[in-house]
Amino acid sequence: MFWRSALAVVCTAACVQAEPTLTLDGVITLPRLSEGFGGLSAIEMSDGGAEALVLSDRGGLYHLTLDRSGDAVRVINAVRDDRAVHLGDTEGLALDADGTLYVSMEGQAGIAAEQPDGRLVRQPGHPDFKDLVENRALEALAIAPDGTLVTLPEISARNSEPFPIYQLKDGRWTKGPFLPRDGIFLVTGADFGPDGLFYLLERSLSLRGFATRIRRFDLSAPDLEETTLLVTEPGTYGNLEGLSLWQDDLGITHLSLVADDNFYTFFSNQIVEFTLTE
Repeated sequence: MFWRSALAVVCTAACVQAEPTLTLDGVITLPRLSEGFGGLSAIEMSDGGAEALVLSDRGGLYHLTLDRSGDAVRVINAVRDDRAVHLGDTEGLALDADGTLYVSMEGQAGIAAEQPDGRLVRQPGHPDFKDLVENRALEALAIAPDGTLVTLPEISARNSEPFPIYQLKDGRWTKGPFLPRDGIFLVTGADFGPDGLFYLLERSLSLRGFATRIRRFDLSAPDLEETTLLVTEPGTYGNLEGLSLWQDDLGITHLSLVADDNFYTFFSNQIVEFTLTE
């Protein structure tokens, strides 16, 4: 009886202390749907993984329908949407609970919001936006469970400084918290998970190729409760820039990451997917 009780205590402690893990589901190679299809910088999955909205860094939006019934996921339909082409260097993408679309931009840093007539219109920004580095500005965009719009630039002011988060709630911008900048990784994407936590996608570049990191934070916690979920070797995947978390029909959480081919034929457009296990 004693040993059975002791074993139960050990097993319970192990379960409590188990770290979350990501398991690779697969890599989806996206066909070149048109001459301008490429440079994918953001993704939003919906309908239990059956639909995807991807954003090019030249303003092209594509509504994709995915077939997950076989051994490999296939794109079976794609519809181009040109509403964002006037925005310039588009990098981040988010959909709120009502399906309203938001886009973040580099170049002239800012946020555009979908209007009732479907147009995407630039919104008043935080005063800091005018001083952000032009090609390293608002790379990531996400919407918190309470509807707060959350964005952050690709880089911080200095290598030793953390990444600033900018939040828009009820028409008012606030700055903070600040996410620790660790190593040579820079911000490329972000999303909130079904757990309400903030997932940050980062990349680094070396002669061996792109490396990818995913960290998770609780933005409401004083210490942010940082957890590193993934760090890949350089060259494992492409230039992963967009991140979307979603749940399938069984309530299992998946992460979909989309790669930017930089419009080079020797790079691939791809979606890399993982399952999250707590």
